[in-house]
Amino acid sequence: MKRVLITGAASGIGRCFAETLARRKAALGLIDVAAVGLGEVEQAITVADAGVETRVADVSDPVALSEAVESIAQQLGGLDWVVHCAAILGPGSFSEQAAEDFERVLRINLLGTANLARACFESLRDSGGALACIASTAALHGWPEMSAYSTAKFGVSGFCDAIRPEFARDRICVTAVYPLLIDTPLLGGADRAPILKQGKAISPQRVVDKTLAALNKRKTRVYVPGYVRLIAAVHGLAPSLLDAYGKRFALRRADD
Repeated sequence: MKRVLITGAASGIGRCFAETLARRKAALGLIDVAAVGLGEVEQAITVADAGVETRVADVSDPVALSEAVESIAQQLGGLDWVVHCAAILGPGSFSEQAAEDFERVLRINLLGTANLARACFESLRDSGGALACIASTAALHGWPEMSAYSTAKFGVSGFCDAIRPEFARDRICVTAVYPLLIDTPLLGGADRAPILKQGKAISPQRVVDKTLAALNKRKTRVYVPGYVRLIAAVHGLAPSLLDAYGKRFALRRADD
């Protein structure tokens, strides 16, 4: 039976991971800053007869997060997988966005990832487990009016690349996940960036299933859908093509 810790578990893709793993009889530890939503997920999973530990903590607070992770690991008897979903969007034109709003996205999305990796390292080293971090296609090419999010997710991707060989020395697999638009509450805001209105969002379940399959095979990178690899390739070979796409579809118009 897998022992899995999930951040951002109160809603969206984090909740989808929790419910899917509960159906697979995993022992779960759930962390989120939203106490009410976390309680609702706990109740739903408990009805499904799955064991679950929940803790309210902000991933940008290294002390509180470390305490939550340590407590869950003790209750579950260790950790086999850690799935990091906690993130915020923080859209807006860079020139108009308040510095504190920009920095908050980086604290939660990027520093929160580092905080979690540090907090769960010993438990994953003991089990020879795996850490999966949800990055984004915004980690492959930066998009207008998403500068904070793109910056943070580029950082998450680079962070995973950097720690992967370090963690591998201790038998820990680090997996970065690059999904396209996911149909979650994160994309539901009225102020969402124009690029997020392009194309059809994919279901969280699709991302969850591919990620869990990758963790079982200890794959280091997951692209959902598979053609997201093309975005990565175009960014490397002809980034001006993506620049042109961003200029046409990712900038707010005067009549928006």
